[in-house]
Amino acid sequence: MKSFFGKLFGKNLEPRESDQLVNAASSNEPQRQEPELYTKGDVIGGKFEVLGTLGKGGFGVVLLVYCRDTHEVCALKTFRDELLANPTAREAFKKEALLWVNLEEHPFILAARWVEEAFGRLFVSMDYIAPDAEGRVSLADHLAHADGRLDTNQILKWGIEFCMGMEHANSRGIECHRDIKPANILITRDGILKISDFGLASAAEAAWRLRNGHCAMLAALGSDLSFGFSLIETHGRKLCGTPGYIPPEVLRGDSSDRRSDIYSLGLVLWQMAAGSRVPPFLVAYRGDMGGYLLGIYEQQMANCVTRVGGSLESVIERCLQPKPSERYGSFEELRDVLEPIWERRTGKKLEIPKLEEWTVISWNNKGGALDALGRYDEAIECFDKALAIDSQNAKVWVNKGGVLEALGQHEEAIGCFDKALAIDSRDASAWNNMGNVLCALGRHEEANGCFDKALATDPRNARVWDNKGNGLHALRRHEEAIACYDKALAIDRRHGGTWVNKGNVLRALCRHNEAIGCYDKALEMDPLFAPAWYTKGNALNDLGQHEEAIYCHDKALAIDPYSAPAWINKGGALDGLGRHTEAIGCFDKALAIDSRCAAAWYNKGNTLFALRRYEEGIQCCDKALATEPRNANAWYNKGIALCVLGRHGEAIGCYDKALAIDPLNAKGWMGMGAALDAVGRGEEAISSYRKFVQLSPADDVKLIALARQRLQDLTRGQ
Repeated sequence: MKSFFGKLFGKNLEPRESDQLVNAASSNEPQRQEPELYTKGDVIGGKFEVLGTLGKGGFGVVLLVYCRDTHEVCALKTFRDELLANPTAREAFKKEALLWVNLEEHPFILAARWVEEAFGRLFVSMDYIAPDAEGRVSLADHLAHADGRLDTNQILKWGIEFCMGMEHANSRGIECHRDIKPANILITRDGILKISDFGLASAAEAAWRLRNGHCAMLAALGSDLSFGFSLIETHGRKLCGTPGYIPPEVLRGDSSDRRSDIYSLGLVLWQMAAGSRVPPFLVAYRGDMGGYLLGIYEQQMANCVTRVGGSLESVIERCLQPKPSERYGSFEELRDVLEPIWERRTGKKLEIPKLEEWTVISWNNKGGALDALGRYDEAIECFDKALAIDSQNAKVWVNKGGVLEALGQHEEAIGCFDKALAIDSRDASAWNNMGNVLCALGRHEEANGCFDKALATDPRNARVWDNKGNGLHALRRHEEAIACYDKALAIDRRHGGTWVNKGNVLRALCRHNEAIGCYDKALEMDPLFAPAWYTKGNALNDLGQHEEAIYCHDKALAIDPYSAPAWINKGGALDGLGRHTEAIGCFDKALAIDSRCAAAWYNKGNTLFALRRYEEGIQCCDKALATEPRNANAWYNKGIALCVLGRHGEAIGCYDKALAIDPLNAKGWMGMGAALDAVGRGEEAISSYRKFVQLSPADDVKLIALARQRLQDLTRGQ
């Protein structure tokens, strides 16, 4: 076995694999700011206000936060940014987090309430377990403060509670926890055990594997010279877990199951019975991870553990059998052994805390988590259950409306927001969400009225200022929009999306260098924020710096290869270089991701027009308009192509559509003037040319000169 295992782990590791803490990303990848930048007062996702840090390690941070929606203190947990940079990895994390959320209420499981995505990373909101009078929160704390072994009755109680929690988890689809250790077992002030971190080990491993070799080994060495949760790569093999608690079959490369979790629990039971801060099978780490793991494995297989004596010795011995088949087969079987020992020692059955019935808050929180995970139909079911209990809860109506909005059911969403506002006319979130729906419907003036209502109630809500800025941008009230973004950033300086939005307005004003400065600010906050990279690329493209633009788009695509906007924008930059065939390839990539993406069809049409393939380009415009009939630019470009083909009457119909949607579109008026001019409708052409000159930016010199020349010609002939 030793020779096999020696080959498996090896002794001569690459230098990067023997470091005590190895960076998770190769040096040529963008490095995101680390969690210590979350300071008191920061706001995450517009909802969680940071109160402090509960703990951090090599893989992320646990923050103490105040939830503005529920008015409760809770804990937020996340992994390192590098692990979640890949969008597929984020989806894997969401899937695992959903399993934890779906465990719902259980007396011996720490409840996961919500999954929030912010700054390109995912946060799991959990119940906050306050420390006891001695500052203890976890079983690890209890072991650190203990003077010798724990009381046997206490060990039995916590062992039985752990088994019950795992039985519930197993029955709800979680086959294996994979990181059972004292730090993941929390103890309430009342002495009730709570198992935490369900699915997160699996999520970390899935995310790590999806990095396709770009993420190196991560192993955090503690002050006691033992490791925390680690991702270990050695000679092509990847291992995930906490060294010392990883069962021997997993170290060998076999799959894990419930009996693997029972082995890890056996280690924890031994620690409690021995009064040890560390598990029994641990060796000194001498900078060689392969040798370290081999030493642990050899001890586990020899099963030479210090005897603890007493009524738990035989139980622990069976849990720690090297062969999984010789351990207890389930947590129920293990509990059936522990309960009689407890009853003989105490003369009573273990009291199980009664669960309260599900409340409006419970259903609302679960619905919110499912919404964040994209499980919209299930989320609506939860909100409906909450409303069946209390139909006058404005927050639930707002949340249900938000899901309907995400589904594109705008009128139904407005109905929900109206319900919320009938209950509480000052509900800022209802007014804000109503404004967002109205923006989606192109009703921007009404939307801004809603944002003003929200701000009258909650003037320090950065998201509302951001949304109002977006509405003003759509109305081309650019300076007012910038003022709104500045308000938002004064409240929440770290929100990359607001920096990007401000940059987009500056770009619309042709203030490209200032726009690039905003995109750089967003990237300073979050170097893995793909939209900041591709919007910066757009600004560079506007400046004629097409190669630099392509570099930015490639950065965005390295972060998120499934970003349709990044592919579209890269195509635009290639188009600017005259590399039309490559550009079409990029648009096709975007359409492979989202076949109904109007922007991809519209841009592909433009490139086909540049290649004089007008009929194909018109078909692309029609595809764009089938998805987005209010896309003024698609109507305008279709009109241009029809004019080129001499189909001026059809072109005029297209310009009519474009200008009905966007009457401030200067080029739309120019196109209309040219089409009317071509069919001899001079009076109408004059009116259109004048509109163009009035609305056109001053730097559009050639077209303005052309319009003025035609105005002279047409008026001279009158």
